[in-house]
Amino acid sequence: MLSKMPVLRAGLELPTIRGAAALGGALAEGQSVAEIAASLSGPFADDSAMVAASFDTAILAMLSNQPELGLALQTDVVAQTRLFRVAPGMEATQAIRPLRLLGIAAPGGLQTNMPIEFITAHLPVCLDIAYVSPGIGLPSLLPEHDLAMCLVSDSRPDLLAELAGQLQNWPRPLLNDPGRMAGGHTEMLSREGIARLFEGSPDVWVPLSRTHHRAEIAAELQGDDPLAVLLSGADWPILVRPEASHAGALLEKLNSADELQTYLDSVSAQRLTLTEFVEYRDRDGQYRKRRIALIEGEAHLAHMAISSNWMIHYVNAGMLDSAPKRQEEALAMARFDREFARTHRSALDEIAAALGMDYVLLDCAEAPDGRLLLFEVEMAAIIHALDPLEIFPYKQHQMRKIFEAFGGMLERAAGVVAV
Repeated sequence: MLSKMPVLRAGLELPTIRGAAALGGALAEGQSVAEIAASLSGPFADDSAMVAASFDTAILAMLSNQPELGLALQTDVVAQTRLFRVAPGMEATQAIRPLRLLGIAAPGGLQTNMPIEFITAHLPVCLDIAYVSPGIGLPSLLPEHDLAMCLVSDSRPDLLAELAGQLQNWPRPLLNDPGRMAGGHTEMLSREGIARLFEGSPDVWVPLSRTHHRAEIAAELQGDDPLAVLLSGADWPILVRPEASHAGALLEKLNSADELQTYLDSVSAQRLTLTEFVEYRDRDGQYRKRRIALIEGEAHLAHMAISSNWMIHYVNAGMLDSAPKRQEEALAMARFDREFARTHRSALDEIAAALGMDYVLLDCAEAPDGRLLLFEVEMAAIIHALDPLEIFPYKQHQMRKIFEAFGGMLERAAGVVAV
């Protein structure tokens, strides 16, 4: 618990950044990185504007696959100030009294925090962000707010554990309280932890997952049956990736101990996660992976990717080029409440109760035995309304539905009474 609660001050002036949603939207609309960078180069009205532009430049570098540059720039800026205001969207600027939301985040890359600005940009919400680091704690002075939300993802279990104590008895309503995540055991939010959390569940199947140091893997590979120790209960093929990697980075499916040795020789990561491979191909030979937003325990389909490849990401599933796939996704969205969500209601309820989070994303599918196949609890994934309207007209309604559910959650938490 904090020895001294930060002072909350109304009217606090903060550097106003464009933020990831606005910059990502500009890239999606066809602006080049160079054009956006030029717009961030000044001249500046004051030091606050220069700090904000520097922070946005760090975000732009990360969005354009320059993570090292982005992190270096971000580190310099956060050393100067740890408080920022995201430029409000149209809904917020037109609102008589927009909600004031304080996001508590950690410095780091794009997988470090929940990118809720892609949602709040479409709501009457003013988002301020306070950055915290292990051992440093929260700034002593914070902007007054109607409610706060912890945005730190499972990539920083050390900080989540620390924040669980610091955010006790917070003076405003708090969403995604780390003290409630996984029953207060934030270490269970890792891939291995989630697998253990739902082990033996009759409704949820999480593939077996274990993380080991590379030296331990190398030692076991000298034996006759390395999986007996490294991933007990699984058989070949298995999946392997560096611990805490996302978006398929260095993810491979391996069919033998020899292939695991070759993989070990090819990567420098010190800790690797081994995961049971589950063959979830449907009868038509296609894989279908759903991203579901759990908002106050209620499930909403954010997208469904369809591919002949088991390693599905929406951007590589060919959704943009296939009208039949998009038609199927539109139908899945229209029928989600009465089909997938109803079929897996008990599983979704179990997941929501176990995670203890007000908002989180799930990547999942249907398992061969009919259970909900949960691949990942996605604390740092993005849902957005950036897809081109002429190609994905059905998504606007679905995203609006999710955004409104998120906004309703904020209003209820803040105690706003609908008129």
